[in-house]
Amino acid sequence: MIAPVFKLLGIIDQWGNGLKLIADELKAYPEIEFRWKEVGLSFQVQFVKRNFKAEIESRQELGQEFGQEFGQERKEKTMFTFILIHLQQESLSRSELANALGLKTISGHLNRTIAKLKEHGLIEFTIPDKPNHPDQKFRITERGIVFIELVKK
Repeated sequence: MIAPVFKLLGIIDQWGNGLKLIADELKAYPEIEFRWKEVGLSFQVQFVKRNFKAEIESRQELGQEFGQEFGQERKEKTMFTFILIHLQQESLSRSELANALGLKTISGHLNRTIAKLKEHGLIEFTIPDKPNHPDQKFRITERGIVFIELVKK
């Protein structure tokens, strides 16, 4: 009863083409699978992220790895998180990171922490080909973002 009223009001063009239009639009997003099926007198629409299971497993593996690597030293984990949160907002140089941490100079501890973050793929250079470039900064990686999410839980 509602569909004919919607058609008269111009809310829908014709019956049954909405899902087709959605399916056509989603072709631009290959990582999302579009499914629909009839269930009795109703229908069900699903937007499924492809490789979702693999992504969840990858995150679980990272969680275990981070737990083993950084679980021993809470202070170190906190410093990692602090640096990563700052890098999530903007890319920062070594001296800018020191300032963000409230340090007067670039300490050996900061250098070791940065090295560990790089070693574990949590941060990367903004100019990877030239590590000693005067404008070199650090930015967070996808893996670093996952680390922050895991720490927040």
